[in-house]
Amino acid sequence: MLRPLFTPLSALLQIQPLNGGETIFYTFPVLVVGSLLVMAMATFLLRTWERVTAAAATIFTATMALWLWRLDPTTTAQALPLTGRVIDLRAPFTHLGFRFELQPGSVAILITILLLATVAFALAFFISQGSSFVPFTLALLAGYSALSLLTVGPLPPPLLTPLALVLLSCVSAFVLQAGRLSEPTGPLRFLIPPVLAFPLFLVAQWYIEQMPLNPQDQGPVESAALLLTIGLLFLLAPVPLHGAMPATMESAPPIVSTLVTLLYQLALLHLLFRLVDLYPFMTTDSPFELWLTWAGLITTVWAGLAAAGAIHPGRLWGYAALHDWGLILMLLAIPSPTTWPLALFLFALRAASMLTAAAGLAVLEQHIQGFGVANLRGAGNRLPWNSAAFLLGGLGLTGFPLSAGFTGHWAALQIIAAGDWRPAALVLLASVGAIWGFVRLTRILFGPLQNRLLLREQMPAVAVALVMLLVSVALAISPQLLDGPVRSAWIAFGG
Repeated sequence: MLRPLFTPLSALLQIQPLNGGETIFYTFPVLVVGSLLVMAMATFLLRTWERVTAAAATIFTATMALWLWRLDPTTTAQALPLTGRVIDLRAPFTHLGFRFELQPGSVAILITILLLATVAFALAFFISQGSSFVPFTLALLAGYSALSLLTVGPLPPPLLTPLALVLLSCVSAFVLQAGRLSEPTGPLRFLIPPVLAFPLFLVAQWYIEQMPLNPQDQGPVESAALLLTIGLLFLLAPVPLHGAMPATMESAPPIVSTLVTLLYQLALLHLLFRLVDLYPFMTTDSPFELWLTWAGLITTVWAGLAAAGAIHPGRLWGYAALHDWGLILMLLAIPSPTTWPLALFLFALRAASMLTAAAGLAVLEQHIQGFGVANLRGAGNRLPWNSAAFLLGGLGLTGFPLSAGFTGHWAALQIIAAGDWRPAALVLLASVGAIWGFVRLTRILFGPLQNRLLLREQMPAVAVALVMLLVSVALAISPQLLDGPVRSAWIAFGG
């Protein structure tokens, strides 16, 4: 009676001998996903000790990222450090019709999400982000890791991604709530785009299956291309489906919202590349490039105008991030061999800017009781370093000179202007609007102090702000520091 209950566990271990007599105890997908889930359960039991769990998660994800960095994917088996166990890097894990295995580009994606999580956990060690942040984030990492390792399913893996994003967005909602019950609508809005996209992908798969039956009929090709294009646009969440980003960044803890947003959008970029690579008729039999250009342009312009009128720091930051995301969408619509590497470069700068801003805003949030104008007025005089981190990180998302994002924005505008100068001019004007929002906030933060009881920032918070500022300034001065990581990411995407 109990044997069927243990069948999945025996399938997980997949013990088999090597030629040399060694025994393989784990497959790669089981080790990566399983260890993250085990760590998530352990930290959930200890979640009341926030700093302990944050430190443990930082060490764990950093160690795993380092191990993956040093991993040689050309070998069949490799011994695990400190354990003496042997892992089979090539053996797949198959269960319930799903097949997970290591692919050539999976390692770089796994390293990226683990490094993003490492930085977020390290920041959470100094700045509390809620007791549920660490365990649910580790579970979220396990989900994104499994998605990157998925090779076979009931549908082609790219068409299953919206369903996976629905499930991951449900987990993200718990992470983003962080014990705050006042604003549940922001995190739940992440569910809308994948819920809208998945039915379209299902119908598109039916049309794709009809294509070989009558190769001369272009109807199924055009219908599948149109449905995939619309579904992908839903997932990319341009205006008017943009509400999740500014609402979440206004209500959720800053570091949490940054990590969740970056993980979600990295998965979307990988999905976009895989869809265009797997179904090239998307770009030839549908207005994919035109619609993506307009979606990115409208998003960029709207976000810039909205940022010009935003007063709440979180919402201003959210609109700046939306403005930057729209520019990436515009860039990806250009059929050029240089657009994808530049888009990945922009995304790397985006991650640095968002994490810098999140570190500063998290400290401001801890010290200031509400983000009303009266509470913000003069707060920068008591919290100068963290105010500077928030402002510089936010300005990096607008492409402000001497910020981390300036190089990427300037290069993107040059490529866009080479085809038509008018969209580039509109993007530049929208950037000015977003910059004006931060200039106005700067005047408020460093104006006359309103709250004389406001405490000064502590040395650990100052140290964190200084480190993040140094990273942003270093990327602004020497953007070539990202050449290696961007090249690895481009190889992971298949370039």
